[in-house]
Amino acid sequence: MLLNEATTLATDRVVLRPYRRWHVPRYHEWMLDPELREATASEPLSMTEENEMQQSWRLDDDKLTFIVHSRRNDAPSPTEDRAAFLAAHSDPATMLGDVNLFLHDPEPPTDDEDLVTEAPGASESPRRAEMEVMFPPTTSFPARSGLATHTLQVFLSYASAELRLPPSNFFARIGFDNEKSLGLFRKLGFVEGKRVEVFREVELVWPSAAGAETARWPWEVEPGWAFAVVEDPRDEERD
Repeated sequence: MLLNEATTLATDRVVLRPYRRWHVPRYHEWMLDPELREATASEPLSMTEENEMQQSWRLDDDKLTFIVHSRRNDAPSPTEDRAAFLAAHSDPATMLGDVNLFLHDPEPPTDDEDLVTEAPGASESPRRAEMEVMFPPTTSFPARSGLATHTLQVFLSYASAELRLPPSNFFARIGFDNEKSLGLFRKLGFVEGKRVEVFREVELVWPSAAGAETARWPWEVEPGWAFAVVEDPRDEERD
């Protein structure tokens, strides 16, 4: 999505960078793992196809993605030296995973809803955002480190604000047997919605009683919650 092609998000633990060409070889290496492809419902792609997919993620207006990097302790603050900060996180060796969403058009009204006459000027229902997160097992991502939870909190706060979508419009579809992902989204506050037995998937949604019409997530009111939005222009030759 062009929305974030020149935007990096940073905290004291992670750096979320736009998906760029120099990320592709490492990403392709991850996706050679059949277990990872099964967990993410992905098909094997060639390097050429992976590069085409990267361009799709950058340009399509219904996809938003970041590559997650571990924050280097020796890197300067982005407010002190933005160029040096970005350079310190331009190494594929610091890649941890990715986080993304797909935007879905509003579901068509039911027969009963067709009978309701909307007031003039009433706006259409906003689109729904289907989230995905992937953290391949590495020494940089130890189990129960909280990095996946932290990453999703940053991503959801950014996406909700920039896309003007309330929490109730975000959801995730997860396989019945993917206990790690199910536990991750439940920890954030998502609850089980509909189950699709034929695909062995469950849809996790934001509970309607938890401020469905607001654009605030619960962690955003916690003391000290913040992330930096860093200008990150593309290098046409490398990115």
